[in-house]
Amino acid sequence: MTNLLRRSHIRLPLLLLATLLTVVGLATLWEFELEGYAMHWLGLHYDGDFEDGERLRFILTSSSFSLIALIVPSIVLKRMVSNTQKIHHRLLRLQLQTEQLANFDPLSGLTNRRVFMETLRKQLAQQAPVALLLIDLDHFKAINDEHGHSVGDATLIEAARRLQNIANQHQGTAVRLGGDEFCLLFLDQKGQSELSQIAQKTIACLSAPMPGLPTSARLGATIGVARSWIDSQDPSVLLHYADTAMYRGKDSGRSTFNFYDSEYEQERLAQQDLELALSRAVEREEIVPFYQPIVALPSQTVVGYEILARWMKADGTMGMPADFIPILERLGLIPDMTRSLVKQACQAASLWDDTLHLSLNVSAAMITDESFPDRLLDQLRQENFPFDRFEVEITEEALVGNLEAAQRNLSKLHAYGIVVALDDFGIGYSGLYHLTRLSIDKIKIDRSFFEAGKLEHLPMVEAILGMARSLKMSVTAEGIENFHLPYLPAWLAQNGCHYAQGYLYGRPQAAGDVVLARQSFPSPT
Repeated sequence: MTNLLRRSHIRLPLLLLATLLTVVGLATLWEFELEGYAMHWLGLHYDGDFEDGERLRFILTSSSFSLIALIVPSIVLKRMVSNTQKIHHRLLRLQLQTEQLANFDPLSGLTNRRVFMETLRKQLAQQAPVALLLIDLDHFKAINDEHGHSVGDATLIEAARRLQNIANQHQGTAVRLGGDEFCLLFLDQKGQSELSQIAQKTIACLSAPMPGLPTSARLGATIGVARSWIDSQDPSVLLHYADTAMYRGKDSGRSTFNFYDSEYEQERLAQQDLELALSRAVEREEIVPFYQPIVALPSQTVVGYEILARWMKADGTMGMPADFIPILERLGLIPDMTRSLVKQACQAASLWDDTLHLSLNVSAAMITDESFPDRLLDQLRQENFPFDRFEVEITEEALVGNLEAAQRNLSKLHAYGIVVALDDFGIGYSGLYHLTRLSIDKIKIDRSFFEAGKLEHLPMVEAILGMARSLKMSVTAEGIENFHLPYLPAWLAQNGCHYAQGYLYGRPQAAGDVVLARQSFPSPT
């Protein structure tokens, strides 16, 4: 169509000239030859004695009007042709842009996700080989947040350019799937060794310094590899397998690559099932408090219980904290579980005598959460449980991240009468420092000081007890077992230890068993 418009534009003046010459010729022929014949044929009077000047004036006049009649439409026609050409060129540009948008990522210029999926489906429908290297950029979010979106976009463009070079070298296609996720698509059967080399080259290439980025802001890449002839012939499943392999690399430290492994996939699915079951367990209060007695020395009278979490599963088995606490921490469900345990424990303690106290270990994230003290105090009010009968245990590890926030929260709890205990004392790196900075009422000597046959630890225990006396703090000895009889409880009491806890005085037990166990111990004085 463009050539046709161009030829029309060139021929229009020639057409006008030919038309004008034709009009002049016909007018001359009419005046000097044909007019007399026409009038005679029509039987009309004709005076042939006109002067030639009159005839020429008529020819000039008629030709001029004809010329004007031709020029004006020609100008209009020319403009219409010109406008048509402009519209046509604009349509061509729009068509090209539409094709670009439909087939290529607008930022990076790489093949987009739609074309990638179409190619993948077509190739696998023909049972042809496909290999995917799914690439996720490491640390890109930090670069985007610290240096702005313009630098982030420039980084993506440079990463795309490098990936395109790798694709060209290995007869593949570079694809941007979205965000900072890319893919190298190979439509031939490559061996594991070659794919490993490509993956290693890709990681090294994307980890190299980027223009416009400071040397401290290094990019990286984690890659998952899936192959149709080994893993799956379904497009969505194959892409999912590459994604699974990639996230395996994320979990193991990043800047690495992994081939899809069905065993790992089964483990991951089992982990997802476990996470879902734990979420439901917290919601349904299937994680319940068990209670381990704490006794006063030297009377060895039960004065309270430490709340310990147990997961009562639907199949009748019981999950221990080591099996589910790390998962709940990762899922951010520790606060929900803690509120549930406090609720259940306060309700159970309402059936016991009103002298027993409850003790609960609080996670690092909770003890530094500014809203934690108010939430705990409100819950104890709702459960009608006295503040001075509740004890919060923390570890030194919980204090490392944000000591100032922990100090404010513990001071607030202490002001309301809640006892604050430093758990696992003696194994941290800065116990004395924390004792002087925080509102600590009690220290719990770690069980490692009372291991069987470790008498050399007792001088250290004696020193801790002496320090506690000078700071006017209570002390609980943890991990007291049957093999410590007969001397250790008496020795602890003689050296100023106030409380003891361990299997010698009882294992963690359900709320229903606590009342029965109380019968075997004297009432507190």
